[in-house]
Amino acid sequence: MKLSIKITLFFSLIYCCQNISAQQLDLDYFINNAIKNDPGIKQNVNQQQIYGLQSQLINAQNKAPQVNFTTDYTFAPFFADNGRAISITPNPAPDAFGYDAALTNGGLYATQLNVAIPLLNKKTVSALQSQNSNLAAVNASTRKQLEHDLRKNITDQYIQVYQTQQQEEYLELVIKEIKARKATVEALVKRGLLQQSDYLLLEIEQNTRETDLSSARIAEVMAYGALKNSAVISDTALAKLKEPVISLQANPNTFYFKEKFKLDSLTLSIQQNVFSTKYLPALTFSGSGGMMASDFTNIPHNVGLMASLHLSIPIYDGRQRKINDSQAKINQQGVTYARDNFTVQQKNYLQNIQKQIGLFNQNMELIKKLIEKQDLLLQLDKEKLQNGQLSIIEYIKSISDYVAAKQSLNVAKVQVLTLANQYNYYNW
Repeated sequence: MKLSIKITLFFSLIYCCQNISAQQLDLDYFINNAIKNDPGIKQNVNQQQIYGLQSQLINAQNKAPQVNFTTDYTFAPFFADNGRAISITPNPAPDAFGYDAALTNGGLYATQLNVAIPLLNKKTVSALQSQNSNLAAVNASTRKQLEHDLRKNITDQYIQVYQTQQQEEYLELVIKEIKARKATVEALVKRGLLQQSDYLLLEIEQNTRETDLSSARIAEVMAYGALKNSAVISDTALAKLKEPVISLQANPNTFYFKEKFKLDSLTLSIQQNVFSTKYLPALTFSGSGGMMASDFTNIPHNVGLMASLHLSIPIYDGRQRKINDSQAKINQQGVTYARDNFTVQQKNYLQNIQKQIGLFNQNMELIKKLIEKQDLLLQLDKEKLQNGQLSIIEYIKSISDYVAAKQSLNVAKVQVLTLANQYNYYNW
């Protein structure tokens, strides 16, 4: 019973492994893994959390009371004071040596709880919060750009792997066809209808296509490795890729680049607003409570409170504000120039890509018709070859023409996919 269970599990495992190896992967698999694992996107997510904490920090720094506890002891002795070598007193003899008692009181003993509360800073807090919110919006926009760039790059690499796999497929079919004809040619050579050199030519053609297949497999391994590295996939196994479906996307309601330039312009305005807050009146309330004494013996009676208001009003800064405004205007012009320039470029890109896709589609239709005729020609050549009515050179030429046409079709198809991916990249 136990042996039968083991046998059943063994064959079940083999069946599962065969299904896994035969599994085809699609484009979304690599894109989703890339977005999930990309370190730049992960860092962007962390940065977004930092901006959330920064909002709390701005309120804590500019709204909440700042409380601290301090303890001080200042030692300022007098020398040769009334016959004493050293003394600590606020009333030294006139001929004693030491710092002026009016400034030091002979020393200081202080233990205080201090409180500072900023007032009249609502506009400053608002400007700082707006700046932080704008930075968070820029960070979110950057993430969109990171994901968009990653999708394009992964798609381009996926197309490259798919191209090599398609090339391998038709090369394998050609090699299979040549091998199938070798037996016929060998029989014709034995009957004297073909020469030994004809058989050798067919073998050379087979070796040539096998070399092409080997090169294609090397290219596949390299391209597949680059694709998995970009998607941060640790699995090193090769899998068959599904044909990518890339259709041209409709124009969005608002292009990303316009939102980006809008954010750039807003960033400059907010920076200017934050700079301007330094010219607002600043009022700070300060208070302290505790002990402050210059005479150690009188400490119990030197316990009390102290409060103050500090008002600061900027008057003149050497025209810094006007200079900053001029700089901001120039930077805003730069954003406008860049936006207008890209608007024209984007329109040209999209129109040019559409024309290229149309031309490649026309080219593919012509190539498909050519391949249909070459398929028919190969069938006729097979019959002629079997009857000894066709030379090997002519048969090899038919195969070469067929391979060249299939390769041209593959290249054209890949070009259309690549151009569609590029179109969607700009039409965003």
